Amino acid sequence: MRTKKLNSTIAMLKEYKESNRITYEELSHQTGYNTGTLNSWINGTVKPLPESLKAVEQFLNRVYASKFVDIAEANKTYIDSRLVAQWTGKAHKDLLEDIRGYIENLKQSQAKTLGRKFPPYDKSRSINVFKPQYYFIESHYTHPINKRKMPCYLITQKGCEMIANKMTGVKGTAFTALYIDEYHRMKDNEQAKTTDHDRKPAPRLEDDPTFSREAIERRLASMTPEQRDLNYIRNKLIEVSKTDDIRAIIPKLVRVAKLIDIILGTDSEARKLQ
Repeated sequence: MRTKKLNSTIAMLKEYKESNRITYEELSHQTGYNTGTLNSWINGTVKPLPESLKAVEQFLNRVYASKFVDIAEANKTYIDSRLVAQWTGKAHKDLLEDIRGYIENLKQSQAKTLGRKFPPYDKSRSINVFKPQYYFIESHYTHPINKRKMPCYLITQKGCEMIANKMTGVKGTAFTALYIDEYHRMKDNEQAKTTDHDRKPAPRLEDDPTFSREAIERRLASMTPEQRDLNYIRNKLIEVSKTDDIRAIIPKLVRVAKLIDIILGTDSEARKLQ
């Protein structure tokens, strides 16, 4: 039997099954539909009822939304709509009206395009890009005088971009500069907090009991004369290594070499004394 062209929602369900390499039994467990029904839909032999299509759309929305939600919510920061109103030169109530209009348009776009593919196709975004909460979060504040709760919105960077796209001229450019600067400032502050939290203070030598004066004196007392001499030479070599001036290094190296000769008994003056 020749299969019919699949509905776009069922086509996405088929792609979900194949891309995740799941069986009809597993898909049945996830969607709640029996394997025979799913098989007939995906093979194109039976057309789903509108109610079933809507349920499948909701299922796909859930499973595909998770990745995009993680991306959208990660490190999310917001700007209060009252501040945005000042930056755009609008009365706050007028900005709220604009935002409600954007939200309504997003909801309508979401309803019309649910299940459709958009080139370049990215299934993690195609269903969710019209969700209003990725742009505007409904909130409120307390009026400083009458103490009443007043409406406002927390606006994401994507929301600011949407508002800026509706503006032109100097005001639009000024608002764009202001919100970009604000988001960079918030990002820098967040990175600074993370860095300060992760950064551990460098250990101080004087805080290490191994290098206390008493510990050093005990070590020196336990050394033989030769060990103390070698320790002295070691310290001299460290001192020399920190010198940048080659002319200052040469006489120091000569003195160090002479000390080594004396310890090893190879110095001519030392041999005369033996």
